[in-house]
Amino acid sequence: MLYTHDVFTIVGLLAGLLLYFRELRRNGMLGWPIFWIAVAAVLGGGVGARLITAWEHIDYYRLLHAVPLTYAVEHSGKSIIGGIAGGYVAIVLAKRAFGYTRSTGDAYAFAIPVGVAIGRVGCFLSELPLGTPTDLPWGVSVDPDATANFARCPGCGGPMHPSMLYEIVFNLVALALMARFRHRLIAQGDLLKAYLLSAAAFRFLVEYVRANEIQALGLTGPQIVLLPLVGLLALFFVRRWRSGIYRMPEPRALPERSVDHMPAKPARGGGVS
Repeated sequence: MLYTHDVFTIVGLLAGLLLYFRELRRNGMLGWPIFWIAVAAVLGGGVGARLITAWEHIDYYRLLHAVPLTYAVEHSGKSIIGGIAGGYVAIVLAKRAFGYTRSTGDAYAFAIPVGVAIGRVGCFLSELPLGTPTDLPWGVSVDPDATANFARCPGCGGPMHPSMLYEIVFNLVALALMARFRHRLIAQGDLLKAYLLSAAAFRFLVEYVRANEIQALGLTGPQIVLLPLVGLLALFFVRRWRSGIYRMPEPRALPERSVDHMPAKPARGGGVS
């Protein structure tokens, strides 16, 4: 059985892969090694999405012998953050196995936000709570019968922040900005890293209205994971900037034209000989 969330996840994954291979073809990088590297990325993303939240859903994994596998997988937690991290690790390992040295990060730069935006539609339609309670005019309320299917649904008694919609809007804006300014990042792989930095920072802030449980130091689980990621990516770009890679070269000064070398103007005629 496929649930709404699963359908949009699959559609988002397929859309992302199509954009990824389109970008590879545009850059003349298609081939069997890159195909298997992409397969590894998908598998690694699936494993990472589960592992990063496994400690919160131990009881569901204990039921593997008693319930259908699809049920356990559907209810055992998953995270986009873990999916991206797992996919990245799988790509690194697969590249080493194939001896592949070309940078492919920027080929994912458009694929990831498209896949995430589509997947978040499924989250919005099938997950509760949508976010923390809000008095803002765009707060979303749900039918009380829908909340009965969720063991934990704080804030579901009134309007909630549509946090998934916030992420969809962010990813659409990120796509537009990358399409407009991608030429500014001349180093291969920096376009993807710039997206990941902005997405991680945005998700950290959105966590304050997502209604996830506080884990430690007043932070949710995703925020704790995102802190080192944001720090490492920010440090990467600081080092890039200091190295001068993003600075425009100084314009070359044109040689001054000497008056002595300027051609003399022809004398005007009109005199009587």
